[in-house]
Amino acid sequence: MKPITEDKIETFAIEVLQSVGWEYVHGLAIAPGAEQAERENFEQIILIDRLRKAVAILNPDIPQDAQEQAIQKVLRIYSPELLHNNETFHRLLVETVKIPYQKNG
Repeated sequence: MKPITEDKIETFAIEVLQSVGWEYVHGLAIAPGAEQAERENFEQIILIDRLRKAVAILNPDIPQDAQEQAIQKVLRIYSPELLHNNETFHRLLVETVKIPYQKNG
């Protein structure tokens, strides 16, 4: 039996996500300095422009300032414990980010 490697897991995950409609873009294509750069540096994990677009698409009825508050809440997730960061992000994603806002009118 061949060992399961990180490369095989990554390839499998990419194929599964593509099969349900996700678009794959190689990391170097969006790297700093690339023609389609989406990162300021390699330490930037979250693609902020993509996050803003996704939040707007998924929440069209929420005011833009509330959308931005939710984005900032996600961007402020930081702990030296990766598992804690992942759990916090998952909780925000699944349970929704709770931002108090008032509707005009």
